[in-house]
Amino acid sequence: MHPIACRTDRENMSRRWVIIALALATGVALELGIHLVTGRREAWDHPLYWTVGLPCAGLAALAIGLMSREADWLWAFLIAPGQVMTMMLRSGEIGNLWPITLVLSSILSAPFVAAAFVGSRLRPSRWKQQ
Repeated sequence: MHPIACRTDRENMSRRWVIIALALATGVALELGIHLVTGRREAWDHPLYWTVGLPCAGLAALAIGLMSREADWLWAFLIAPGQVMTMMLRSGEIGNLWPITLVLSSILSAPFVAAAFVGSRLRPSRWKQQ
């Protein structure tokens, strides 16, 4: 394999891990941030979650789409599972259905995936295939 191709593959993998980490960190920050500000046991029990937290997570998803290459914007689906897992770990209530909970919570990430898709369409064309 050509050395430039190897370097490009490594760069793409590194970028992918950054995108994954940002998506998970967005979910963690959403849960912990709202919890720290409001003191609520579950972030979504407070209006601040809906009026500030979700729009901020949506902007983060848009940024993920802008930063991603090719179809890596799809990793934005990890935002809600990241939040739900953080809530379960923080509260100490991880039951034996946690895998199903995480899978179902990924459905709640549909708006974040949509925002990341929009971001992927807004990124400069010279970035799209790099």
